[in-house]
Amino acid sequence: MAFKRILCAVDFSPESVAACHEAVDLARSNSTNLFMLHALEIRPVISQWLEPDSLGDATLEMEQRAKESMESLLNSLPDLDQLSIHTEIDSGRAYVEILENARVWDADLVVLGARGTGTIADIVMGSTAERVMKDAECSVLVVRSDKK
Repeated sequence: MAFKRILCAVDFSPESVAACHEAVDLARSNSTNLFMLHALEIRPVISQWLEPDSLGDATLEMEQRAKESMESLLNSLPDLDQLSIHTEIDSGRAYVEILENARVWDADLVVLGARGTGTIADIVMGSTAERVMKDAECSVLVVRSDKK
């Protein structure tokens, strides 16, 4: 199956970096467009704990760190010159952002790591990868970095 539009979701965990390498290899072999997405899962904070400006500053700092991490990840990948790569950093629940961007971008493949930087909520409600596999309108490739 040839893919034309690949969305790769990254949270900068080892498994998402492995997924990124796989997505780049697939994009190269299929001469496809690659969309790299990171979702900032900013949790609600009780406003009495932070001054109003502090919350905005913390959010901006997280966005800046995510941009730097995305740039660092892209710089670590060899031979990207022939690829068309779009990067985006969104805020929200990771699986929601992945599914929405895959739909809007008309992706025919989503690539993501099997395990990321998950939370206790992920253990209770299910992982991002599991939710994306269940609800995606396109094919999904879940990549493991460690073969057991």
